[in-house]
Amino acid sequence: MSRGKPHMILHIGAPKCGSSALQTVLSMTPDLRDKAGNIYRYTAIQSTSGEYDVCYGRAVCRRALFSPYGYVTSPNFGPAVIAANVFHAIHKTLKAGQSKGFTPILSCEGWIAHHALFARALADWGYPPVDVVVFLRPVVDWTNAAFWQWGIWNTQDMDRWLARNKMGYRFGQDVVAWAQIPNLRVSVRPMRPDVISAFGQLYDLPLQLEKRSNTASSSALIGFLLRNRSFRPTGHDASTEFVVQRWCKPIEHPAKLWALKPKHLRSLRPVVNDTLTSLRQVMPSQAFASLVRDPRWTSEEPYHSDILAGLTDLDDPVPYAAFYEELCAGVRRATDLSGLKSLECPSPPGCDASVADWDRAIAPVLDRLLYADARVRHNTLPFWQRKIAPYLGRWRTFDKTLTKR
Repeated sequence: MSRGKPHMILHIGAPKCGSSALQTVLSMTPDLRDKAGNIYRYTAIQSTSGEYDVCYGRAVCRRALFSPYGYVTSPNFGPAVIAANVFHAIHKTLKAGQSKGFTPILSCEGWIAHHALFARALADWGYPPVDVVVFLRPVVDWTNAAFWQWGIWNTQDMDRWLARNKMGYRFGQDVVAWAQIPNLRVSVRPMRPDVISAFGQLYDLPLQLEKRSNTASSSALIGFLLRNRSFRPTGHDASTEFVVQRWCKPIEHPAKLWALKPKHLRSLRPVVNDTLTSLRQVMPSQAFASLVRDPRWTSEEPYHSDILAGLTDLDDPVPYAAFYEELCAGVRRATDLSGLKSLECPSPPGCDASVADWDRAIAPVLDRLLYADARVRHNTLPFWQRKIAPYLGRWRTFDKTLTKR
């Protein structure tokens, strides 16, 4: 582990561990220098008409500004992705960094599970010195967050989701597998308090995120989206939540999104133990001690208050007044920047309104926010790109709302 600067840095996740925040700041500041003058470039592999391009510099910024998510990232491996083409683009990036004197940074939170694919590719390339960066959150904490991110859009039953879940917490085993790849250095850091500062400290880079990205949504927003699926059809299309977070301040409400019962914590104990055993094998003792300094890694006591508060009631109308007020404020902010005519929100329902009443009031306001946000992002492009964007496959993030209206 005493080798020098890597030829490439791979941020591989894990999912729901601050990846969006890191990808956002890297997308906005893709060209970086450390204090010694070494150059780092955030590079994204992007699909263009079925092929993969290497995107960096101002092109990264433009695509991030145009995306409803506010960042760009490299593709995960799935049925629709040809791995050989992705690795060809990654190798091209690696060679460009060596020939032009910079260290490429690539990021995809799903890559943590694909160590076998990377092991074969790195072997073919002669095992160049590569750094892998992993951020983790405690098992129970991650399971609860993952359910609200993906599980609840398929089933609202935690038992059923845990039984059939294909995304269980296997990150400790994954880290061990990555650590077996020759000439590869793995750094594991806790997600909290701040992945951006932690990544910046690893490489002495000046990173700072001014806005939050993909933090936990409020129970009011999640409840609305579950009852109104046109705004979020699947668990993998979180664009509406990103837009709301971009324009609306978090509402103050004591209810935390919580879905676990005591029996679930008991069922996760073997996963916790296996994860800690795996991480202890490959992490330096000081780094491991820093990770488990968070008591949620080793104790269930920090979750007792959440368990006593009970499962989140998504049909509770109480938080909707504050949510509606902030949603209207977000519409005003977005409208002011979009060039659209100012629009005042209708008066909110009364204090005895049901969630159905709130849904009817929120839907047109949220639709207006999405449209204004798309206009703002659309106007970040140069004039000629705005004109041709609807007709080019490469601008896949182009909002359908703009082409329809």
